[in-house]
Amino acid sequence: MLEPVLLAIVGAAMIAAAVYDITTLTIPNWISAALIVLFPLVAFNADLSWAEAGIHLAVGFAALVVGVLLFAGGLIGGGDAKLFAAVSLYIGAASFGLYVFAVALAGGALAVAVIALRWAVSSGLTARISWLQHLTQKSGALPYGVAIAAGGLFVIPATQLFAA
Repeated sequence: MLEPVLLAIVGAAMIAAAVYDITTLTIPNWISAALIVLFPLVAFNADLSWAEAGIHLAVGFAALVVGVLLFAGGLIGGGDAKLFAAVSLYIGAASFGLYVFAVALAGGALAVAVIALRWAVSSGLTARISWLQHLTQKSGALPYGVAIAAGGLFVIPATQLFAA
């Protein structure tokens, strides 16, 4: 009974991360922390065994290690690394490949949209939108939290947690 509410909160946290990232190019730590804190409640309500929950934790930890390495290499932001790891907790091993593919696909769509926005602004076809101005700069970063959230929202309904 409580699980649909918890999963709705998880989805809302992912959407909040995407909104923060697209408007400020940052993902607050409290969002990733909230996702991590909610995981044991979701796992308990989904009747995951200790072994299954352990696999989810291992996937999240592995995603965090890879994210930290990518952050250290300057390839992604720290908030992106933390959000990817926090969402990975909910994905688990069985759906992780689909999650990575969905994030990459959403990231590609995001890149095309940002390139189109930058082209439209530089061509004078559209006025600058003040809260998106940081996206129109050629050297501006991509708000990849949008892709991470989109991938998570796409894949979570197919996971063991959602099916329970």
